[in-house]
Amino acid sequence: MKFGVLYDFRNPPQPQWFTPWPEFYAGAWAHMQEMERLGFDALSLCEHHGDPDGYNPGIAVTLTAAALRTQRVRICSNIIQLPFYHPVLLAEQLAVLDILSNGRLDVGLGQVGQTFDMEFRMLGLNPKHRPSLLEEGLEVLLRCWTEDRPFDFHGKHWNLEGVWLNPKPLQKPHPPTFVVAPFTTKAMSRVARLGLDVGAWGGFFTSLTGGALWHQWLEKWRVTCAQQERRPDAVKIHTFGSCFVTDDPEKAWARHREGAFASFHYERQGVHPYTALMMDTVPEKPEDLPNWERLFVTPEQAITELREVYANGAPDELHLMARRAGMSWEQSAEYLRNFAEHVIPAVRDL
Repeated sequence: MKFGVLYDFRNPPQPQWFTPWPEFYAGAWAHMQEMERLGFDALSLCEHHGDPDGYNPGIAVTLTAAALRTQRVRICSNIIQLPFYHPVLLAEQLAVLDILSNGRLDVGLGQVGQTFDMEFRMLGLNPKHRPSLLEEGLEVLLRCWTEDRPFDFHGKHWNLEGVWLNPKPLQKPHPPTFVVAPFTTKAMSRVARLGLDVGAWGGFFTSLTGGALWHQWLEKWRVTCAQQERRPDAVKIHTFGSCFVTDDPEKAWARHREGAFASFHYERQGVHPYTALMMDTVPEKPEDLPNWERLFVTPEQAITELREVYANGAPDELHLMARRAGMSWEQSAEYLRNFAEHVIPAVRDL
């Protein structure tokens, strides 16, 4: 198994947590360089728009900055919300980024979850079109990267003529690409049918692995692959989780409990989708969060959880959230350093 670090660049505006943006970004680049030094395999960046916390709306810019400030580690979009982009312009930007990073780019794409419908409205798009925007965008994107002659495309949303991309990505036939497939059969069938790698439902706020959700997702994914006549073991699976390793989890929880709660509680006007899956009611205090007691763990606890949950099937890459509200970059680096030095060597074989 490979391990990465996932950055959402959330910088809550509340005075007790806010860091001036120039200082915030400078800390992030230094953090990424330290993660590379520690031996993590990848750094991944997600995006959202119109969020009070910031949430990395300029993902093409921050991916480029991450690539130029590192040397070895893979740089991954996890994920780009494809329906928001002109697919030809995005294909061009990612091709150049693949070259600038010397072929270190991994591309993760998604169609934007329903929790974020306000982003469609903000950008003048109809959220009902998310599946067709994703499918058309994917087809155009991949053809831009791989076809050697100009092509036309005529779909529901895009009517394009004489499409030609130059330069093309350094990696051939194109950068490794995965598409997020949540629990719906339709979404899983789409990814399996397209023959791309897959982004699994993760353990975002539900501890390191999100064990119960992982088992449910993996079982359904395997069934879907069989229906689409695709071998599950031929697909690389990406997922993510939260784990901060320390010798004193109780002390760390006391220090960061309010920030963890703020990171989880609400997304826009709705409740975070993990709440609906994991709980009957909206959490009212940090200790109501699912698996709150496993957000901060000892190295031994992290190793045990990884081996137990992934005993019957593991993802190819697991990315750990970089930080929580109220957690400095230095504190995050300490927790992730513990994971890199004490946990990864014991579970590389998964």
